[in-house]
Amino acid sequence: MENETNDFILIPAKGGGALVRRSEIAGGRPNGAEGGIVYLKSGPSVYTTASIPQIAGYLEAEVAHVREG
Repeated sequence: MENETNDFILIPAKGGGALVRRSEIAGGRPNGAEGGIVYLKSGPSVYTTASIPQIAGYLEAEVAHVREG
């Protein structure tokens, strides 16, 4: 049961937010100054007020660092 409850994340959005399973997140991208779009495996998209770096932090994602010349 513990894994089931730990698998959820509240993604901030206008009107409160969206509660989704971490395992259902397929990806995401920025959406201008408004925040980002999180794509779910089941099909719908979640428009969020959080930036993609904020979402990555919520998911404890590893950040890739690009070397410059």
